[in-house]
Amino acid sequence: MDNTGTSFVHLHVHTEYSLLEASCRLEELVRQAAAWGMQALAITDKKVVNGIVPFCRLAREQGIRPIVGCEMPIEAGESPDSLIMLAASERGYELIVEQLNRGAFRPPAAHGDIIALCGGRTGRIHRLLRSGRTDLARHQAMQFAEWFGKDNFFLEVQHHGLPGDDDLIKRIVELSEELNIPLAATHDVHYLVSEDAPLLHLLETKRSGSQASPLSAGPFYLPSPHEMEAKFRHLPEALANTIRIAVRCRFEPKQEAYRIPRFPAAGPAASNGCADEQLRRLCLEGLRRRFDSSRHAAEERMNRELEVIENRGLSDYFLIVWDIVAYARSRNIPVGPGRGSAAGSLVAHLLGITEINPLLHGLAFERFLSPDRADLPDIDIDVCQRRRHELLQYVKSKYGADRIAHLGVLNTFGARGAVREAGAYLNLSNRQIGVLAKLLPPFSGQGGIRHCLRTLPELQRLPLRQEPYRSLFRLAERLEGLPRSHSAHPSGIIVGDDRLGRTIPLQRRANGEIMTTFNKEDIKALGLLKIDLLGLRNLTVISDTLASIHERTGISLEAGAIPLDDPNTFRAIGIGETLGCFQLESMGIRRLMRRLRPQSVSDLADLLALYRPGAWNEGIVETYLKRRLGEEPYNVMPELRSILSPTYGLILYQEQVMAVAHAVSGCSMGEADSLRRALAAKSVEALRRHRERFVRGAEQRGVAANAAIEVFDFLARFAGYSFNKAHSVSYAYLAYWTVYLKTHFPKDYMAALLSGEGGYYDKTVYLREVSRLGLTLLGPDINRSGFGFQAEAEGVRIGLDAVRGAGHESVGALLRCRIQNGEFRTFREWMDRMKASRIKKPVLEAWIASGACDRMGRSRREMIASLNGIHPAAAESEAANEFTDAEKRKMEKELLGYTLERLPTRKWEQFSSRYSVVPIEALAHAADHSRVRICGTVIHSRRYPTGSGRYMLTLVLQDHTEMIEAVVYPETYENFLYELNPKGILLEGVVRMRNGQYHVVAEKIKALGG
Repeated sequence: MDNTGTSFVHLHVHTEYSLLEASCRLEELVRQAAAWGMQALAITDKKVVNGIVPFCRLAREQGIRPIVGCEMPIEAGESPDSLIMLAASERGYELIVEQLNRGAFRPPAAHGDIIALCGGRTGRIHRLLRSGRTDLARHQAMQFAEWFGKDNFFLEVQHHGLPGDDDLIKRIVELSEELNIPLAATHDVHYLVSEDAPLLHLLETKRSGSQASPLSAGPFYLPSPHEMEAKFRHLPEALANTIRIAVRCRFEPKQEAYRIPRFPAAGPAASNGCADEQLRRLCLEGLRRRFDSSRHAAEERMNRELEVIENRGLSDYFLIVWDIVAYARSRNIPVGPGRGSAAGSLVAHLLGITEINPLLHGLAFERFLSPDRADLPDIDIDVCQRRRHELLQYVKSKYGADRIAHLGVLNTFGARGAVREAGAYLNLSNRQIGVLAKLLPPFSGQGGIRHCLRTLPELQRLPLRQEPYRSLFRLAERLEGLPRSHSAHPSGIIVGDDRLGRTIPLQRRANGEIMTTFNKEDIKALGLLKIDLLGLRNLTVISDTLASIHERTGISLEAGAIPLDDPNTFRAIGIGETLGCFQLESMGIRRLMRRLRPQSVSDLADLLALYRPGAWNEGIVETYLKRRLGEEPYNVMPELRSILSPTYGLILYQEQVMAVAHAVSGCSMGEADSLRRALAAKSVEALRRHRERFVRGAEQRGVAANAAIEVFDFLARFAGYSFNKAHSVSYAYLAYWTVYLKTHFPKDYMAALLSGEGGYYDKTVYLREVSRLGLTLLGPDINRSGFGFQAEAEGVRIGLDAVRGAGHESVGALLRCRIQNGEFRTFREWMDRMKASRIKKPVLEAWIASGACDRMGRSRREMIASLNGIHPAAAESEAANEFTDAEKRKMEKELLGYTLERLPTRKWEQFSSRYSVVPIEALAHAADHSRVRICGTVIHSRRYPTGSGRYMLTLVLQDHTEMIEAVVYPETYENFLYELNPKGILLEGVVRMRNGQYHVVAEKIKALGG
C-alpha cells in the first residue's frame, strides 16, 4: 500500500453489526471512505465479526483495503475491559474468532498475528488515566504490551470534543513516551454523521430499556481524514501509525476450495478416491433398481454427471446428503420428491435423494451443477416438519455436534417495527403508534417507508410536514433496515470440519444448539457446506392423512404409489376444488387452473410456472391459454419443436432456454447455463459477448445470422421470466398428491390439514370447507377425541387440545387414563378418574363447557355445578336450567375460537334481510354486471400499484357459504380506505363474469364489527 492519498486510516469503527450499539450501514460507510480517497478502512464491531464478509466485498469493489477486527471483551484487572483487535494474518483472524467463540480471552502464544489497540475512551487504560490512577494504567499498558508484543500494541488517542479530552490526550502521550508504546489516532465511530446521534440514542434506549430525552447531535460520527489530521497535527506519529498498521493487516476472508467434510465411510479412513468409488457403486445400484428399458440412456447420463461431480470434488457432498435421506426413509420420516434444481440430477435420483426422473421430464443437470459455474450447488431437502429435529440429531451424532451449526439470519427493522420504535422514542401514545404502523406493509429493507409515504393513500392524507409525523417518519426511515437481532435460519445447517470453530463466529441458542451469525451468502462466499433441511408442513399433512386412512380403513397407501392419471383428481383440479392443497389454494391460481384444466403432472408443472408476476405482466399466461385452446396459431423452428411444442412455442422454463441455446448455437449445456444467467441478469456487456458467440456458433451449424439473432432475442425476452422446471415438476407432484388425497379421502385429509393449523388461509376457512364438502364437524369428546382433529365414520372430530386452556399435559393425562382403564361410562366416574390424574379444574370445566362431556347424559350446567362442589340435589335442579343454544355457541366461540353450528344465526338472517345481502355462493348464478350487496370477513388482501402510480386492492371475502374475490379500484380504495375492517365489511358492487369466472368490483364499503 503506497502513501499517496490520505495520511490516516480509521481503525476503530462500529457498524450496524454492533447490534443496537451503532448505526453505520456498511454500504454508506464504504462509499464515504471511497469518496474521501481512503486507501484502507477497519471495522471493529463489539464482540462480533459478523459483518466482515460483506464489508470486504464492498471495500474491494471501491478499491479500499479492508481491515478485519473487533472490539474484544477481556478480563484484565479489577473490572471488565475491551481491546480493539485487528487481524494481521489469517492466523490472527482465527485467533480472534476462537476467542469470541470461546467467550474468554487468552493472550496469543505468538506475537505478530494480532495488532491490538487499547480500546479508547471505553478501554480500561483511558478510564484509569481519567480517574487519576496513573500507576494502574501504567501497569495495565505494560501487561498488554507483553501479551501482544511491544510493536503490536498501540495506545489510542481520541478527541471527540468532550470535556477532558485534551487533558486525557496529554496523559496518554506521557504514558506512551515513558513506556515506549506507540500511539494510534482513532475516533470511536458509531454513526456516519452527527445528525444520526438520535438514531444511536434510540437504539441504546431500546437495548437498555431506559427512558431518556431525545438528542439532536453527537460526537461519535465518522470524521474525515482531513478532520483527523487537523485534530492530531501535533501528533504526526499517531496518524502515521494508522497507515503502518493498515499496511501490516493483510488478511481477507477468501473462498477456498470447497470445505466439504469427508463422508465417514465404513472401514478404514476413506480417501477421496474411495468416496468416488462408493458414489459410483450406489448409483449403479440405483440404476438397476429404477431403470429397465431405458437403462442405456440413463447410464450415459449417469456417467456424464459423475464425471463432473468427481472432477469438482463433490462426491462426499452427495454421499452426505444421500445418507441423511436414507436415514429419514429408514425411520419413515417423510421426505419430499425433490426441491429446486437438484431434481435435475440423475445421480440424485439414482441415490434416492429425489423421486423425480429427470429423463422423463427433460430436466438439465447443468442447471443444477455446471462445469462452467464455480459455486457450490444447493441440494435442498423437504422433510416432515414435525420430525425434522430427528434428522438434525442424526447429523449431529454422525459428524459431531461441534461440527454442525445452524445458519444465521440477521433480523432487521421492518417498516412497521421502525415506526413503532421511533414512535415510542418520541413518546407517542401506543394507540397512535399502532394505527400508523398498521397502515404500513410488514416488509423489511431500507427505502420502504419513503416509498409508502409517496404512494399509499392512507399515508398521503396525513400532515407529514407537521409534528410529530415529520420527526417520526424521518427517524423511522433511518432506522428501517438496520439489524436488530440474530436468529437461526428455519432450514439451513452447516456441516463443517474440525476448523469450523476458528473459521466462523458461533454462539449458543437458548435451546443449547450452536448457531453461526454468518448468513447464507457469507457461508457460500467461504466455500462451506450448507444443507437446507426444510420442514414442510404439507409433507406432515400427507403423512398424517395416509396414517389416518390406514387406521380407519386398513388401506395401506404410499405417496409415491398414488396413481398419476386419476380422472377424479384432475376433475377436482379443473374446477378449482383445491382449497387446502399444496400450492393450489389462492383465489388467483384456482381461477387460472379452471381455465387451464391440467390433465397431467406436466400440465400442473406448467400451471405453477405460469402463476408468477413476470409471466402475467408479459402476457405469457394469456398467450399460453389461447394456444392451448387452439385459439392462436404458432410456429416453431423444426430444430426446436421437441423443446418448445410442449409449452406451445413459449419458454416457461430455464431448462428450455438452455436447450434452445444448445440446439441452435451448438454450445455446451454448461455454456448454455452461463448464457441463461447472463440473460436473466440483463448485463449489457455480457449480453453483447454472448450474442456474438451465439450467432457465430449458429452460423457454423448452418443457421442464418438473422434467424440466429431472432432466436437470441426470443431467449432474451423470456429468460428473465422463465422458471426452474426441476422445482416446478417436483412441487407439481406434491400438489397432485394433496389433491388426490383430498378428493378420495376428504375426512382424513381435512383432519390432517386442520391438525397442522391449516394452510394459506386462516383455520376458520378450512372449517367452513369441511361443511362445504358435506362432512360433519364433530365437537370434542372425552371418549373419542385425542390430540388434533381426527377422521371418524360420522365426520371430522375436534381434538381435546383445541379447547382453550387444555394443554399437552392435560390431554396426555386423560388419554393415558382412557387407554389404561377404558372409556368413561358416567360423569361421576370421569370426575373421579380426572381427580386421580391431577388435571386442574379449569381444564375440566372448559371441556364440559365446550361440549366434550355431552354424551354423559347430563346437561352442561349441571355438570359444571357438580364439578364446582354444588350439592347433588342443587346440581340436578340446574339440569332444567340448561344453557340456551345461543349461550352454547358463545361458549364454543370462546373456548374453540369458532362454533360447531355453521348455519347463520337469526340475527344474521335479520341483518341480511334488512340490507338485501346476497349469500356469496349465489353469485355463481348472477348475471354479468348485476348489482349486489355482500357481507363477509376479509380473509386475505393484497395491495399493488397501477400503471398510474395509484394503488388498488384485491380482497378475498368469506361468508358462511363461499369465498369470492373483490377488486377495489383506486378511487374506491381512497374513498373507503377507513372502512376496510378485516373483521367484516358490507360491500356493494357489480358482479363481473369472464371466462366462466366471477368476481365483484367494489363501489361502496362499510365496516362492520367496530
